[in-house]
Amino acid sequence: MSTLPFNFRHLALAGSLLAAAASTQAAEPQYQVQRVGPLCPAAQDPSQYNTKYLSFFTALVQGQGDWLFRSRYDLRTDFGTTAEGLRQFKRLRDALKRKGVELLIVYQPTRGLVNREKLTAEEKASFNFDLAKQNYLKAINDFRQAGIWTTDLSPLFDEQGQDIDYYFKADHHWTPAGAERTAKLVAQTLKEIPAFAEIPQQEFESSVTGLLPKAGTLHKTAANFCGTSYATQYVPRVETSLKGEADSDSLFGDEADPQVALVGTSNSGPAYNFAGFLQQYSHAEVLNRSVSGGGFDSALLQYMSSQDFHDNPPKVLIWEFATHYDLAQASFYRQAVPLVDNGCDGRPAVLHNKVKLKPGANQVLVNGEKSPVRDLRGGDYLVDLTFSDASVHQAQATVWYLTGRRENFKLEQSDRAPTDGRYVFELRNDADWIDLNVLGLDIHSPEQMPANLSVEATLCKRPAPAGKALTAQTN
Repeated sequence: MSTLPFNFRHLALAGSLLAAAASTQAAEPQYQVQRVGPLCPAAQDPSQYNTKYLSFFTALVQGQGDWLFRSRYDLRTDFGTTAEGLRQFKRLRDALKRKGVELLIVYQPTRGLVNREKLTAEEKASFNFDLAKQNYLKAINDFRQAGIWTTDLSPLFDEQGQDIDYYFKADHHWTPAGAERTAKLVAQTLKEIPAFAEIPQQEFESSVTGLLPKAGTLHKTAANFCGTSYATQYVPRVETSLKGEADSDSLFGDEADPQVALVGTSNSGPAYNFAGFLQQYSHAEVLNRSVSGGGFDSALLQYMSSQDFHDNPPKVLIWEFATHYDLAQASFYRQAVPLVDNGCDGRPAVLHNKVKLKPGANQVLVNGEKSPVRDLRGGDYLVDLTFSDASVHQAQATVWYLTGRRENFKLEQSDRAPTDGRYVFELRNDADWIDLNVLGLDIHSPEQMPANLSVEATLCKRPAPAGKALTAQTN
């Protein structure tokens, strides 16, 4: 059972046939159903969202029927990043391009932009849709001006007459139907990239494999506050396979390395089949290295720290993330950019040491320990760390300078995917740090430290951008 492109209305027909068959066996049970009223006051009070988890849902807004929205994320009107954030984003894009990798981003629109018609009349009137759309389009243009391939997803706004929901009624994920509509537009952008013409083409097809239940995260939050319960929403579950292949696993082929890679959030996970739809509409095999529950950065950092990325870099790297993430986080770029060039791998070590960790702070690198103190201008260097146990997903580094200043740098990765225990980061090179001379590096043991844990640390020079002296950089 497959079509290309896939039509979700087939499932409705199948459901009708199943219902008709069931009615010949027994009469349908009868229920008395009473719809609950609007959200309780606690769910509408932003001050009640006082944990890290609850803050993601600040604050629930009642839509039509069982539809719920979040005021902070779903009904936001600000998008994009700061001028500095955009400059850093371009720095990452430039580093990837020097490696022969084109970056394409999927800047997922909000539920308010796409499913505005599901708001109540009162909430719809108070939501400044025009401002939100204007700012979303400006963000897309800013990314493109920075040389980053970006798909404009505004054709999906207001559902454009679609009768199958792009998002679930009360969940922050898109439905498979929403993933498919997005993939169609992303595939069009993908085909505009000159390097894509060199990628082998294949035929893929998608088919319904059952039902996907969704007890929405917004519904669960409302139930936590109000004690109400909601019906589970069901949509078609879809899988994509190489046309003519019975075994869908073969589409991730072992014979050749895919030249398109996808790093993203849980929206790019198998449940919604976004990677599969990308294959269907682009006719190119896609390596899916997305991470569920890892924020916008974990999948990208973990993929770029892998040997697979450095041995077989893709021609195109697709990065999917939601609009609410802060793209101006300096700590992210200080990790991501040096990973593109594989940290200190293949570079002369200026300082190097391997230490078995004890609880607390551990002195790992010292300038002048085995030779006279050297002039190690911090803005020119990066640190490459590897823990002996790959289960380490959180630790802290402290960089000391001869002036007595120090910086604490948090090392953290999602525990949803392997990291090989490796962390890379640039030393600070903003104006008041760039000329400070490095004294040493301490590593603080993880809270739950594995037995016999050791860390190998290397300090090496950062690569200079093409045509620029390294000492001219500022962040």
